[in-house]
Amino acid sequence: MRLAFMIANEDIPSGARVTGLTGSLEENLSQLKKAGFDFFELMISDPARVDVEKIHFLERKTETAISFLCTGEMAGTMGMALNNPESSQRERALSGLIDAAKKAKALGVNLNIGRLRGTVWEDGPEKSLERLKGALRVVDEYVSNNLPGISILMEPLKREICPLLNSCHETYEFISSIGLKNFSILLDSDHFDYRSDPGFIGEHIETIKHVHIADTMHEPPGHGKIDFEKFLGLLFEAGYTGDISVEVFCGAEQYETLRDSYRFLCKHSRFWEGLR
Repeated sequence: MRLAFMIANEDIPSGARVTGLTGSLEENLSQLKKAGFDFFELMISDPARVDVEKIHFLERKTETAISFLCTGEMAGTMGMALNNPESSQRERALSGLIDAAKKAKALGVNLNIGRLRGTVWEDGPEKSLERLKGALRVVDEYVSNNLPGISILMEPLKREICPLLNSCHETYEFISSIGLKNFSILLDSDHFDYRSDPGFIGEHIETIKHVHIADTMHEPPGHGKIDFEKFLGLLFEAGYTGDISVEVFCGAEQYETLRDSYRFLCKHSRFWEGLR
């Protein structure tokens, strides 16, 4: 088990309204290490601007290591959507995701699909899902043939963020229905569906490969209404052994948020003692 904090790649402007630390990668990794973290998750917008050699160099220099690649700002900053009704825009997103998967493979990590999947467009949910299925089949086949060993994790999102795939059960059924071989699930505490997800966790914990920690509206842990004792208890009682990343809006005092988040995780360390 690896505990990480989100850091934005340098093509995302310093101070941008994104989850994670922004600014200089080297400075952010140095501060991350000082705060107590050994691992980081990298938020990307343009996969072409992910400098694998630089990241490896900074890993060695700061004695940190990347644990995951997050594609959130490929949607938020770059405007990509895998189910866009315009074929040229859909192809742009599909090409971008394949490029991101190549970078993930080179970095030795997995990656996710959250907002990048798109939304329900004017032609309705059925056609929107069909376009998404088509795109994911292409990606799945490409990964099988060219990038063996990596997993792409679908992230269930709250309906107000994305009206497609809003619970673990719905996401699992979607993945299974089209026979995707290289896909699993990323679970986010702020998107957790307390009506159906607890039962799913108890029955299918092996499908959850990564967890994001965030409080209400992705505020830092302890600043919202989420019961982390309950959330973490459900996960670890079911046998979760995967990685955890803090993914929150940091505000102007981002390093204070970083340090506070590490202290928060330390308060709950009994859940993963013996797993690190």
